[in-house]
Amino acid sequence: MSVRTVKQAIKKFNKFLITSHINPEGDAIGSQVAMACLLKKLGKDFAMLDDSPVPNLLRFIKGTEHILKEIPHDFNYQAVIILDSPDLARIGRVNEYIKKDAVMINIDHHISNINFGKFNWVEPEFSSAGEMVYDLFKAFKVKISLDEAIALYVSIMTDTGSFRYSNTSSKTHRIVAELIDIGVKPYEMHTKIYETSSIQDTSLLGESLQTMKLTDDGKIAWLWVTKEMLKKTKASLEGTEGIINFARSINGVEIAILFRETGTEDKMKVSFRSKGKVDVNKLAMAFNGGGHPTASGCTVLGKIEEVEKNVLEKAKEMIEGS
Repeated sequence: MSVRTVKQAIKKFNKFLITSHINPEGDAIGSQVAMACLLKKLGKDFAMLDDSPVPNLLRFIKGTEHILKEIPHDFNYQAVIILDSPDLARIGRVNEYIKKDAVMINIDHHISNINFGKFNWVEPEFSSAGEMVYDLFKAFKVKISLDEAIALYVSIMTDTGSFRYSNTSSKTHRIVAELIDIGVKPYEMHTKIYETSSIQDTSLLGESLQTMKLTDDGKIAWLWVTKEMLKKTKASLEGTEGIINFARSINGVEIAILFRETGTEDKMKVSFRSKGKVDVNKLAMAFNGGGHPTASGCTVLGKIEEVEKNVLEKAKEMIEGS
């Protein structure tokens, strides 16, 4: 399905519910806000609703203040636009608000997307959902304002790791060049996202790095964030973002893994990163997760030792088969 098909679908309806995945990051938030702005310029009505709150680091994006925790009772929407989410389970409790007769428009760039919508625009070769929303602006011939450019820039910048990851294309750079011409200041955006940390989150990083281990061949590195660490440092869950990249950056490492305890007993969130040789999306799928070939994740039930053992065994199998 193409951007033209999604354009025609959007033209059919007047009221939309916009959402994205739980624990949203830059792409989820930026693409939602940009989509809301596009709909507003098209004369459409909308409500943005997420399972999780907007991370503090992203609240500088104009429009995030309109992302709701509860949908207004009198908002009778016709279609749902779901961004950056490979399946409906990833949008969490927002599922409870989706009406049976609502048309679902699925816009995503995850290779693991299961095409759950009536309209499915899935582009694994795109850097981000933000890049896809940019294409919608162009398809509708709608001019991008500075606030919209900032939302799109944050979306693209964060999902490409500041344009370092393999999903960064020449098109990505052309889009970003246009956003900069509109008025986005790259240094300012980088500072707000990557150079604004609390002492609590920095302390959490120190605690987590002390748990890092490597396999004998040095190809797998893993580390932990436990509930005790979060309690001790008084850090936020946002503070766990980026920790896995320290494991990924070690010379010779092909798979980096971050295990994170949740507030639920015997339930672990596991993140995977790869330098490209190993498809960690397949690794995540082995545990009912998914994502991208170089960045994926899953949730695994079990005791700490059991989860670590099972995940590492599967990761070693993938290394041997690569």
